[in-house]
Amino acid sequence: MFRPSLKSGKSLYMLMILSIVLFFIAQTSYVQIKSDSYDQKIEASNLMQQYLEAIRDELKQRDFEFDPIDDPQKSGLIGTRISSITTSRGLLSEKQTALNPNLAAVFVEELSKAKLSEGDHIAVGITGSNPGMNLALYAAMSALKLKPSIITANSSSSYGANREELTWLDIEAILKKRGLITFSSSYTSLGGLEDLGIGLTDNGILALRTSMQRNAVPLLVGANLDENVSLRYQAYQELLPQGSRYRLFVNIGLGLANVGSQVNARLISEGINTKLAEKNFEPEGVMMLLAKKNVKALHLTRVARLAKEYGLPIQPHAEPKVGEGKVFSYKIHNFTISLICLILLTAAIIAVIVFDRHDRRFMANIVDPDEEL
Repeated sequence: MFRPSLKSGKSLYMLMILSIVLFFIAQTSYVQIKSDSYDQKIEASNLMQQYLEAIRDELKQRDFEFDPIDDPQKSGLIGTRISSITTSRGLLSEKQTALNPNLAAVFVEELSKAKLSEGDHIAVGITGSNPGMNLALYAAMSALKLKPSIITANSSSSYGANREELTWLDIEAILKKRGLITFSSSYTSLGGLEDLGIGLTDNGILALRTSMQRNAVPLLVGANLDENVSLRYQAYQELLPQGSRYRLFVNIGLGLANVGSQVNARLISEGINTKLAEKNFEPEGVMMLLAKKNVKALHLTRVARLAKEYGLPIQPHAEPKVGEGKVFSYKIHNFTISLICLILLTAAIIAVIVFDRHDRRFMANIVDPDEEL
């Protein structure tokens, strides 16, 4: 025969409240988990911060005039809208977003996806268009102890390293003088259309050549884009020690000698690419030629995409602190707290059941006087 519970509504209400409280505690209790390669990410971010400080200090010594509007961090790495070595329009927001030491940790993450080991040789193709991204890459390569062979397109889009007296080669020279990097560009090109600086004025071409001369970086220049691609490919092979192979090709930006064309650059997926050799690209850049030799490619052009993916601020007005962002760590629910809450709730439910059964037995032993009559 059905016998209703003898527990009072008060007990059940208390059990309900306890359940809600324990659920809230478990739901809001988190623990921070360090991401993979955490130590290398911190090291890379600290290195990039040192790069930024060294460049800022050097430029102050040169009485450099920082733009308080376009360059609120006073980095000196935000160029002008137009100059004699400017090849194309660029987004100011992209260049500002890249001035974040924690971007170096993002590059550690991206490079780690290629399963690289200390001492691995990688080929690197960059331009002067986004100095912040270049610095992040250099810091990441240093932290991971990689051996890069670097070829740079020395011109730049708007707001990049497009000052005639401060090209990317000049920025590298500052870091080398301060002892902050052990590698730098082995060769350079004019960049821009056809990788020949087509569209630049004579003064612009002269400024680029002068930059190469004062930094003692040899110029790679052919008659057309195909020749420049071939020259770059040969240069990479020349820079590779005998018996070694490249484990990765890194492309930063839209250097045509690297990607072949702007259309190709947009067709290639951002991040690690392992199957470029299976696709047809016309014309081919160095990236495709190396892909045919089973070399993976890391293709990165939009720093805003990286910032959104890894939780970095867009256009920070002040230099972010090292270690900020989900690239370093992530939150998960605290298992220990959740388990304790589950045990407490289970114990409370069992207690209610036990006491309910005890009350049933007690009531069953009570004799109703009316039943004896």
